[in-house]
Amino acid sequence: MEIHPVTPDRWDDLVELFERKGPRGGTPIPGSCWCSCWRERQGVRALNKAAFKVAVDDGRVPGLIAYADGRPVGWVAVAPREDHSSLERSRWYGPCPGDRGVFAVTCFYVDRALRGTGVSSALLDAAIEYARASGATAVDAFPKVDVAQHALTDRRAEENASWMGRRQSFEARGFVTIRDTGKRAVMRLSFHPEP
Repeated sequence: MEIHPVTPDRWDDLVELFERKGPRGGTPIPGSCWCSCWRERQGVRALNKAAFKVAVDDGRVPGLIAYADGRPVGWVAVAPREDHSSLERSRWYGPCPGDRGVFAVTCFYVDRALRGTGVSSALLDAAIEYARASGATAVDAFPKVDVAQHALTDRRAEENASWMGRRQSFEARGFVTIRDTGKRAVMRLSFHPEP
């Protein structure tokens, strides 16, 4: 598997992944919202996609794309918190006082055929390293409060609840809860400067 930042030359790959038809012919969730939940939502799919493309063309990397055998198979949204205006204004998920240089991981998507094969874990590891290499002081994540607590036994319901990542995955990488809103936790992995 290869994982790369989404840059203008990878735009067509992202479109192919986001708009790939599912087994029943439907468009996957990313192709419906174009990862605009925490950005400036334009309201309609075509406008969200156009705004996302403008950001990519302007050189703002919105996330990373995973490839298996040259085919795009997964996505993680990772970018500076300030690129997510709705997130920044949120009274539940907004920044802590004095935050500088904090990135946010806000979305995961893996092609249905490869779910459960480690793609999302690889994407999370790559997102952490990308943020660190980009000069981030920390990375925030927003997993749903314990999925089992909400009795989500259906696999689809669990996938829908975990599109922003799973708490256990973040904990395993050293993220700690800095705020619990009751619905989602705000978790943070801080990068400490080398001595």
